[in-house]
Amino acid sequence: MNTDQVISFVVAGTGALATVLTAVATYFLFRVTRVLAVETKRMAEASAQPHVVATLVPNRWSLTHFDFNVDNTGNATAYDIAIHFDPPLTSGEPRSGDAIPLQRLSVLKPGQGLSSYLCEFAHLKGNVYQVEVTWRKAANASEIQSNIYTLSMNDHSGVSRLGNDPLIQLASSLKHIDERLSPVLRGSVRLKVDSFSSDDRQGERDRDRRAIEELRKKNFPDGDASSDQSE
Repeated sequence: MNTDQVISFVVAGTGALATVLTAVATYFLFRVTRVLAVETKRMAEASAQPHVVATLVPNRWSLTHFDFNVDNTGNATAYDIAIHFDPPLTSGEPRSGDAIPLQRLSVLKPGQGLSSYLCEFAHLKGNVYQVEVTWRKAANASEIQSNIYTLSMNDHSGVSRLGNDPLIQLASSLKHIDERLSPVLRGSVRLKVDSFSSDDRQGERDRDRRAIEELRKKNFPDGDASSDQSE
């Protein structure tokens, strides 16, 4: 085998090796791209799901009273929502048919929440609820999605608060102002207003001048003070 044949064989072998390496690299690139596409689609679908949560939280006005809250914390609208508590919720307020509101909802938009006063904390203290929330991703969807979890009211035992919510304080102040002004606006109470004119101010200056003059005459009856000052 001469030199030209050896060079041709080496060049041919190098080209074949390069072709094989390119094919292998293309295959692995295809696999990686496919995996990334599948994961991207899965993440997009997961992030575009509704997620409904039902909780019992302290009322903004009082820590000893609790509200029943239902919130859609997901990124899609939830339809045909049903909420079940075990043991069942009981209300501290008389209601028609003893029905607890918000346990059946037709629709909740992303980020939307509904709240209703439930009862005093004494009716809930120590209770541990098994909560099941179901909903549909679309109004006509056959698949029902669910969220099952434990809600313990022991989480709120011994909780205290220092001061009030600034918005609550503002609302209380505005309510107090309204209560004070309501009789005036209705005309049942009249405001007492002291008004002064220019004549009143001039009369006040004259009275001050006379008072100073009388004080001077009382302290210097013989006019000694004025004669000393002139000297």
